[in-house]
Amino acid sequence: MLKGTLMTIRLLWLVNLITGALFYFHTVAWPISVHMYIGFAIALLMIVLGLMGLGRAIGLALGTIVMAILLPVIGIMQLTHIGRPDLPYIQITHLIIGIASIGIAEVLGKRLKTA
Repeated sequence: MLKGTLMTIRLLWLVNLITGALFYFHTVAWPISVHMYIGFAIALLMIVLGLMGLGRAIGLALGTIVMAILLPVIGIMQLTHIGRPDLPYIQITHLIIGIASIGIAEVLGKRLKTA
């Protein structure tokens, strides 16, 4: 189950990074709802991964769960700041948390594999 969860997170994360970039750069008329649904799926899978790690790596597991909650919260916050001058800062924060989330999921997955 661990391997499948990690592979699904990796695949969805890559697809979501691409759809987010396509939406940001206005390359295609990609609906933002697709990006959001994939993001929620990633967040749910990260929570599952965090729950799997609670018995072995408590700190990483809690960090994974916190990142899984922060990622969609910051993402949705962008919708309320459209046209405001602070939108780029929220977008950069969302991107950094997204990149950090795959990193923490990978580290937790590696710890769970070796334990």
